[in-house]
Amino acid sequence: MKKFLTLLMASLLMVVLALPADAASRTELDAAQRDKLDTFFSNFAEAHVESFVVNNEMPMETFVNFGVEHNLLNRHYDLVNVNEGYSGVKKEAVEAAVYKYFGRRINAVSTDRYKLTNNLYIVPKAGGEAVRFAQVADWNENGDGVGTGIVNIYTASSGFAGDTHGTEEQWRKEDPKDVPELIGRYMFTVTRSPADADRYVLVDWLGK
Repeated sequence: MKKFLTLLMASLLMVVLALPADAASRTELDAAQRDKLDTFFSNFAEAHVESFVVNNEMPMETFVNFGVEHNLLNRHYDLVNVNEGYSGVKKEAVEAAVYKYFGRRINAVSTDRYKLTNNLYIVPKAGGEAVRFAQVADWNENGDGVGTGIVNIYTASSGFAGDTHGTEEQWRKEDPKDVPELIGRYMFTVTRSPADADRYVLVDWLGK
C-alpha cells in the first residue's frame, strides 16, 4: 500500500511540476512566506497526521483525530474544563479545524481514539509532550493556487525554547543539549482555501 501511495503521489507531483511554476528552496523563500508555510505545516506535524493521497479519500477518523488534537494543542481558551485531569473539545471546534486546514465540511463522530459524548470529546489535558514542528524545504507554485513541495518534520524536548524557523547551526549554538532531530519528510499538495484565498488547505501528504 505504501509503495502504491508513493507511486501515485510521485505521479501527481510530476503532473503539477510540469506546469509553469515558481520553484524555490527554503533559502530562496521570502522569510515571511517561509515562516507562514512552516506554521501551516506544523499543524499537521504536531497532530501526527499520517500519509494520505487526496483528502476526499481519507477516513473520517483521520479528520476527527486531527481536529481534536489541533484544538487540544492550540486552542486552550476554547476548551471545556471537565475536571482536574480532563478537558472537553467541542464538536463544532473539531469541524471548524477540519474545514480550516483541509477545506472539508464534516459531521464529526466518535473514533477509536476519541469518543463523542454530548457534543464533547473528553481528552486528557496536554502537557509535557515533545515538541514537533515542520519546516518547508522545497516549494513549487504553479500560479493556479496549487502548491507542491517537501517539508521536514522535527522533534525536540518539551522544554525546547528555540526558534522553530531556525537552522541546525543556530540551534546548536543556542543550546547544544537540545537540538531538534529530523524525524521525517513529507511530499505535499495544497490548494487555496475555499473560505480564504490567503490561506491553503492540505490535499496530499505522503511520507518519504
